[in-house]
Amino acid sequence: MLKNHFLKATLIQPSFPNWEKSFVSGPNSTLYEVEHRLATDPLELITKVNFKKFAEGPPGHVHGGASAGIIDEVMGILVWNQNYPCLTQSLSIKYLKPLPLHDESYMVTTISAVTEKTIEVKCMIYNNEKTPYVQATGVFHRMSVEQLNRFVTHLPS
Repeated sequence: MLKNHFLKATLIQPSFPNWEKSFVSGPNSTLYEVEHRLATDPLELITKVNFKKFAEGPPGHVHGGASAGIIDEVMGILVWNQNYPCLTQSLSIKYLKPLPLHDESYMVTTISAVTEKTIEVKCMIYNNEKTPYVQATGVFHRMSVEQLNRFVTHLPS
């Protein structure tokens, strides 16, 4: 179900600075294996995520902080890939049911509002049958050109 929708979408690479060093979804993550794809609607990102053993909280299930971390990262990936340099301002998460560890999950992330200073993003984590496990809303602060320049100059080389 969701897997078919995911496979029809276009594979993307995160575009925010320093992504390759991210402990959350970077290539050396010990918590997750992820693959990001933009759906036909350019404001929808579908992410396949497999939670690794280090993401475990309750036996056999994903720790709430581990799911929060990947939600924040994926929301940021969508916003940066839409050319909105940003930083997380707030994140609200509702845990609907325990998320099984090692099951293939899909995150559907959309931008719901854009203002001069903020971007609102919504995200749901589902299994392949589209059973919802976690829902979230994030607000991201849009960085000015000056803020972005200061931010990028402080990144380690």
